[in-house]
Amino acid sequence: MARKRRSRLEIVVDILNVLSRGCKKPTHIAAEANLAYDRMAKIIEELVDRGLVSIHNGEFCITPQGLKMLEAYRQWRRFLDAMGL
Repeated sequence: MARKRRSRLEIVVDILNVLSRGCKKPTHIAAEANLAYDRMAKIIEELVDRGLVSIHNGEFCITPQGLKMLEAYRQWRRFLDAMGL
């Protein structure tokens, strides 16, 4: 059975979840988020531009804004699950 493709939002959340466990090098993020490196690089660049991720000593780290976004997504997801959507 074919796996359902993840939406862009789900990919962003997966990246933020990886970074919520600690700062990581790009290759580790791609592996843990199950993404091709080039796709991960484009998305993480956007997350840096939006202030959700920062770069420290060659590693990417989630920012307080990124943590807020991740928590808001989790609350939204719980609400949708509770509604059966």
